[in-house]
Amino acid sequence: MHQRLRSSFQMVLSLAIGVSVLGTQAMAQTDSVNQTKATESPTFRVPKTTQNKSSEVPKVATRLPNNNDANPKAAPAAPKHPLDRAVSIAEEALGRMRREVNDYTAILVKRQRINGELSPTTYMGAKIRCPRRDESGVETPFSIYMRFMKPAKVAGREVIWVDGKDDNKAWVHEGAGAPLLRLKSFLLEPTSTLMMRGQREPVYEAGLENLIIKLIEKAERDRAAGMCVVNYSDGATINKRSCSVIELIHEDQRAPYEFHKAQVFIDDELGLPIRFAAYDWPSAPGEEPELIEEYTYVNIKVNVGLKDSDFDPRNPTYKFKSLPN
Repeated sequence: MHQRLRSSFQMVLSLAIGVSVLGTQAMAQTDSVNQTKATESPTFRVPKTTQNKSSEVPKVATRLPNNNDANPKAAPAAPKHPLDRAVSIAEEALGRMRREVNDYTAILVKRQRINGELSPTTYMGAKIRCPRRDESGVETPFSIYMRFMKPAKVAGREVIWVDGKDDNKAWVHEGAGAPLLRLKSFLLEPTSTLMMRGQREPVYEAGLENLIIKLIEKAERDRAAGMCVVNYSDGATINKRSCSVIELIHEDQRAPYEFHKAQVFIDDELGLPIRFAAYDWPSAPGEEPELIEEYTYVNIKVNVGLKDSDFDPRNPTYKFKSLPN
């Protein structure tokens, strides 16, 4: 069943922000991809009771106007959907992201269920430059650098992808778990078998902005498909960051739904999604739902001033080998 479940929420769907405030001055770049202390598991606290706001749709009595009515009243407005508020929150976050964030560094912590098996917790240092156009019309392409930190079998792997560069292929070299392959760098299609090994989504789906876009797309799709339960609660924390939580529950296992339950954590200070986790339908009554995927970014630092060199495999701080001249 898991093989047909491919949640489009990416990487980011789950994010925890360690430091930074949107709109602050560009920070001195303390390279978070080298902060090995961040490889400790993120800590979470969720409220014991969830405030079930908007999980029930109010019933509206309707009456067709009688032809004998002198002044027939207009039909009452359709009831609101429980996902309306979630869509509004995501749209506001997307606008803020596009206005105030040009780039950021972070540690991505993720787990994914692939072919029925839940992967070990994986830690990746990330540098991400958002696609933007300045006032003079100069465009900055979407750019991604990732360095795998844990577990040991992938530690040291590096990946670079820049939209529109190198025929949209990604530079990659292996880490400690493949000592021979780490001596050579490869230019690969992001959707190739090697690049997709152990991944649910290609590298170009990474990033906060992509996360928010996918949240909006899926919420609008599920809103059109029928009713569901949506719980909104306050008082959660991720690594001591105060968060609110949106929890979406699909009781029915049917298309187009991709999960039984999903949780999105919103950082209260930043107003951005900082964590996403999705769970499958229980295999039997009374059993706990199994995790499909979860993504958590920690130690995010925004507007650090990333340069082209941060996305160049020839950067002397990277370990790419045998590059073409």
